[in-house]
Amino acid sequence: MVRCIAWVAALAALLSGGHGAGAEARPNIVLIIGDDHAWTDYGFMGNAAVRTPHIDKLAATGRTYTRGYVTTALCSPSLATLLTGLHPHQHGITGNDPAKGQSREAWLDRFFRHPLLPKLLADAGYLTMHTGKYWMREPAAAGFTRDMGKTDRHGGQALDIGRQTMQPIYDAIDAAGREAKPFFIWYAPFLPHTPHNPPARLLDTYAAIEPGSRAKYYAMIEWLDETVGDLMANLKSRGIDEDTLVVYLNDNGWNDRGKMTPYENGVRTPILLRWPKKLAPRIDRDRLAGNIDIMPTILAAAGVPAPAGLPGVDLLDERAVAARDTLFLANYTHDMVSPDDPALSLLSRTCIHGTWKLIDSWQPGSRPEPAAERKAQDPVGRRELFDLAADPLEERNLAAEQPARVQALAGRIDGWWQPTVPPGAASAGQPGRQ
Repeated sequence: MVRCIAWVAALAALLSGGHGAGAEARPNIVLIIGDDHAWTDYGFMGNAAVRTPHIDKLAATGRTYTRGYVTTALCSPSLATLLTGLHPHQHGITGNDPAKGQSREAWLDRFFRHPLLPKLLADAGYLTMHTGKYWMREPAAAGFTRDMGKTDRHGGQALDIGRQTMQPIYDAIDAAGREAKPFFIWYAPFLPHTPHNPPARLLDTYAAIEPGSRAKYYAMIEWLDETVGDLMANLKSRGIDEDTLVVYLNDNGWNDRGKMTPYENGVRTPILLRWPKKLAPRIDRDRLAGNIDIMPTILAAAGVPAPAGLPGVDLLDERAVAARDTLFLANYTHDMVSPDDPALSLLSRTCIHGTWKLIDSWQPGSRPEPAAERKAQDPVGRRELFDLAADPLEERNLAAEQPARVQALAGRIDGWWQPTVPPGAASAGQPGRQ
């Protein structure tokens, strides 16, 4: 009889979202992170060739920001931003790997000094489950209370999620019910990332209408979409999809001028938020959102105080989103040079102000100079100015035609990108400000 009562109580907790007593308002949270997926390649974003019905449904039934951006177009620093809510020059992870002869530990030691999203949620009573991509030692070090085992360089066997199975996620949701806890799921599948080896049943449907490489890529996207559909169906079958905040975005873009570049195909991603009990559906094609906003948004939804000084905003707060008109991004070399001096790996800094976008590029190792000391065009750096409203594919550089706008946007960049610099190193800005 006692065992039966305990089972019924666990089932009731599961059906109510796994919430413990006194925590009824806290939603379950699922963070879905696509991998190497261009912002244009969804049905709801206007691509008629690729099939994404399940993600399209998320977009139609949630709060969707089509002008979403990641802080940098490379997965490890982008994921680090999701975990910390900080820009790469703040959390220190600027690339995927340390330069030859250096140890990753120097970067990780700095990274783990910051408050981390999974740990903050776990401390607040959430079951926190890691699956898929991860570059930061073992998931438990970041506060994940469950995971899929050793992650090696960037995922290990956790990369089986989506491609091989979804069961670890469903087992974690079961565990949250037994423990009467809300859950946080980090679902970062290796999709549509290479290797582009989709199931034949998907590839065959694209092979006749797309070139070989694009057919494989589109089939990988549909594979990702199927897993999103499976996950949403599982939540609905449990009766908890209405109480679950689902957040979707990509770690960076893909194709053409895509991955590892500051252009739109490298840094832009739609950002989707679905929480039926709290959010009315709306597609926002004007206002700016970023992966720096994911941590403050999730913490606000969970009722967990955010660490002081986060640069992002709560995307559930209409006024905060409306008040922001500028986002800043930066790109770095694949291999990190210094954990304390990000300028040594810097490739470009970007300001998106309204519909205008300035890309300020540099040779790695050359420290940026203040905008006031540079001309619109100079031999040290290359500046590209785009009007994204008129030129969303960034085909016309207007920097030479609009030097005043270039200088104004470059000045904004200088006011933002001022990382702490080691003693003895020359700095363009005031040391210590972040």
